[in-house]
Amino acid sequence: MIPNVLEYTLLQMIAREASSGYELANRLRIMQNTHHSQIYPSLSKLEKAGFLVVHKHSQNKKPDKKVYTITQSGLDSLLEWSETPLKIPVTRDEFTTKVQLDWLNNARTKGLIQERESYLKEQLGLIEETLDHFANLFDLKTKQDKLKNMSYQVYARRLDLIQTELKWCEQMYKIL
Repeated sequence: MIPNVLEYTLLQMIAREASSGYELANRLRIMQNTHHSQIYPSLSKLEKAGFLVVHKHSQNKKPDKKVYTITQSGLDSLLEWSETPLKIPVTRDEFTTKVQLDWLNNARTKGLIQERESYLKEQLGLIEETLDHFANLFDLKTKQDKLKNMSYQVYARRLDLIQTELKWCEQMYKIL
């Protein structure tokens, strides 16, 4: 079995920290628009392929919590995949297409920017939680510690992008 990009993303996340599907879904909401309906079948597929092991933890008055850990086979697959060339990124963002229809539907433009701003603020909160989580998980106390940790830096980059887009939204409000 050759995993797809989502499955490699899950493997990478689990390789750094054993996680439940719920925890993975929350972190993935920051980087890509991935739903639970995509994540759980992918986790099952990775488990069946021998890339993950599931440990069930009892919860009071709730179903057992499944926590996934990576196997050596999963690590080997990740290492092999890390050596492959990058593919050109695909960006599909409905917002950028719709907002350009300002000439056709000017009355909708401000609402689109408000929707985007709301989404970005939600993402900002998730990213800040994740950065705090990584700082604790990897014991990143100093700025230098954080700069050296690529998992932290990937989310810090996303934070910068979100903040830049929020500034753009503020600028657009001024001209609307």
